[in-house]
Amino acid sequence: MDIFAQRARTQEGKLQVELAQLKYLLPRLGGQGTALMQQKGGIGLRGPGETKLEYDKRRLRLRISKLEKEIEQVKKERGLRRERRGQIPLPQIAVVGYTNAGKSTLLNALTRQNAVYADDKLFATLDPTTRRVRMPAGGEMLFTDTVGFIQKLPHSLVSSFRATLEETTFADVILHVQDASSPARPRQADTVRRIITELGAQQTPVIDVFNKTDLLSPARRALLQAQNPAAALISAGQGLGLTSLLEKVEEAAARKWKLRRLSLRPDQLGLLGKIYEKAIVTGRQEKPSGALELTLMATDGNYNSLLKRLKLH
Repeated sequence: MDIFAQRARTQEGKLQVELAQLKYLLPRLGGQGTALMQQKGGIGLRGPGETKLEYDKRRLRLRISKLEKEIEQVKKERGLRRERRGQIPLPQIAVVGYTNAGKSTLLNALTRQNAVYADDKLFATLDPTTRRVRMPAGGEMLFTDTVGFIQKLPHSLVSSFRATLEETTFADVILHVQDASSPARPRQADTVRRIITELGAQQTPVIDVFNKTDLLSPARRALLQAQNPAAALISAGQGLGLTSLLEKVEEAAARKWKLRRLSLRPDQLGLLGKIYEKAIVTGRQEKPSGALELTLMATDGNYNSLLKRLKLH
C-alpha cells in the first residue's frame, strides 16, 4: 500500500490508492482503552452516544463512498476518452506485465522519447499512458502502458484499479512483457495470464515479449527462443529486437485490421474524409477516368460501414 501511495502521480491514481488503503483499513480498525470510550450524549440526545470506534468507521465509510463516486466519474471520463480514441483509425496495443518487467522502458524505446516515467522499482507506473508508435510497414498504432501486476495483489487494489486495467480489454493486441532475467519469470507470467483472464481479455491475441535478454548468456537466449518460438526476445534498455517485435505486432493486428482495396468514382470522392476516419489508408492511385484506387487497413465492421456508404452514394 505504501509503495502504491508513493508512486501515484495523477489525481486518478491518488484517488484509487486512497480508496484501496481505506478499504484495507476499515475491517482492521480497532483500539484499546480510551480509544474505545463512548462519546458523551449532549442535551436533547438520546442514549449514550456512539463509541469512538463506531465514529471512526462511519467517517471511513463516508469517505469511501465519496471516493467511489469520484472514481466512477473518472471512469466515465476515461470511457469518453477511450471512445474518442476508438474513433481514430489505429490499432490499439496494450502493454501489460508483471511489475518492473520494463513496460515503460519499452514504450519509451518504441516512441524514441522519455515521455513515460520509467524506473527500476515496483509500480513505477500506476496510470495508463497512450502513445503513437511508427510501424515498420508504415502507419502508426496506439500503444498503452498499464499498471504492473503482482502476485496475491489485494482484492481492494484490483477493484480500485479496475478502470485502469480495463484498457487491456479494449486492445486489438496485448504485449505480455516479461523479465527474462528473473528466476521467478514463469510464476510471474502465470499471475499476469490469470489477471488477463479475469479481465475478460483472454480472446485477444497475446505476444510474449521477453525483455532484458541482454542479461542472459547466448545459450540461455537460444534455449528461451527455442522453448517460445512465437515470442519476441528484446532488450528495451539497449534497443535490441524492437523492429522484429513491431513486425510481430503488425502481423497480429492484421488479423483484425485487414488489408483492403476500395475504388471510388469521381462522384464519391466526397467520402474520402469518412474513409480516413474509419480506416488506415496506406496507398492511393488516381486513374485517368478520375476514379481513385485506395489501399487501406480496416476492421470488418468499419469496412462494411464504408461499403454501405459507397453503395448509397
